[in-house]
Amino acid sequence: MEPPKPTDDEELSRAEREALLGAMPPGDWARANSLARMAAYGLAEMGPDDLLQEAMTDLVSLDRTWRRGVAPLVTLKVAMRSIASNARKKAANAPIDQYATVSTGEDDPPDSGPRPVHALDELSPADIADGREQLAWIERAVEGDSEAELVLMAWIMGYSGQEARSETGLDAKQFDAARQRLMRKLKPLAAVRNTK
Repeated sequence: MEPPKPTDDEELSRAEREALLGAMPPGDWARANSLARMAAYGLAEMGPDDLLQEAMTDLVSLDRTWRRGVAPLVTLKVAMRSIASNARKKAANAPIDQYATVSTGEDDPPDSGPRPVHALDELSPADIADGREQLAWIERAVEGDSEAELVLMAWIMGYSGQEARSETGLDAKQFDAARQRLMRKLKPLAAVRNTK
């Protein structure tokens, strides 16, 4: 009697995970590094190398799910996004804002009284909600198109042209095709924004 064949729902063993990561081609490692830079963008506590290292450590130690049949690069991307998302939530819920400027009082003139507090963000709650809704829509629009996601993340980070292509790790033809797909996917949102 033969043992049952593994299904796609089954997780990979530690040895299988190590073998798949070890067999990743250099091009996929370059893309993984680009994905790490994009996922770590804006994180104060963690850089891209730290993020990629933590994702690999979590995967090899079986702390993160890796389903059979899912490519290593896709699994790394999902793991890094999850780790980065958790780090952002942790920072947002921290008792002290990591970007706040704190005075020690040494530079304050004597008897200067309390200093006024100035808002850094002049957006209204409605503006913030609208922006979040638009971002969620964009994420859904590009979901499943990893190359378009790379182009989008490069744009979000402020890269354009050759610099954006270099950041994504895509060749010129792949980048142009992904950029065109992304523009087609964003067209409905641009039309809605133009009517407001």
